[in-house]
Amino acid sequence: MRRLIVSDFHLNPDEPSRYRAVTEAIIKCPCDQLILAGDIFETWVGDDGATELDFKFLEFCGRHCRDTLFIHGNRDFLITSDYLRSLGISLVEKIAGPNLIVIHGDELCTSDHDYQKFRKKVRSTDWGNNFLNKPLSERQTIAKNLRQVSRETQANRADSICDAVESEIQQWLQRFDSQLLIHGHTHRPAVHTHPSGLRCVTSDWDMSGTGIFVDTSDAGTTVSLCLLSPDKVTVNERWTRHAGTPEWKRNS
Repeated sequence: MRRLIVSDFHLNPDEPSRYRAVTEAIIKCPCDQLILAGDIFETWVGDDGATELDFKFLEFCGRHCRDTLFIHGNRDFLITSDYLRSLGISLVEKIAGPNLIVIHGDELCTSDHDYQKFRKKVRSTDWGNNFLNKPLSERQTIAKNLRQVSRETQANRADSICDAVESEIQQWLQRFDSQLLIHGHTHRPAVHTHPSGLRCVTSDWDMSGTGIFVDTSDAGTTVSLCLLSPDKVTVNERWTRHAGTPEWKRNS
């Protein structure tokens, strides 16, 4: 089975060329399961605010792979399961099991206390209902203002505060007795070895970005960190764990 995990496209209707670039990159990546791991869109203020570009992109993803999954990010957590289902995509909270964990990744950044408080607030049912009951134009203005505040905050914050916390990583791997954790959000593509397994991070995107292939068979699991672009797929790093063994070995 071949899975492709991507995240953080941050698609914005003001930049239609990026929709085309991402689509052309994914076309070059046949897979059995496509996992869209959050922040696919720069903002999502409600399904009624989706543009034609948003609709067509999700429609493409649903057609590209029969098993396409969507995990909420911190920017597109208001997209609904009904909207995604109409386009052939399933909404899941996370993927978590002994062979693979996939999450957006913001839940790992627990040193950012202000963000975690904000995350808890806006993910509540009451906040979501109150926000979605506002007129679309008002929601768009609120989202624009929140993005500006976020940019200013990030510019004045130490990088380490916005990164995944080691103890959280270990807890996730141990909680699900897993050897592989994949996430986005931090925009720091890399492969990290940990006592309990491997952590792989996707990138944010411009006209290209880093995605992760996970190939599983009876022989074992191979993880490939790849640069995806409209022109080609380039493997930057590849790791393998053979069935029945706990060790990951880098082979490229």
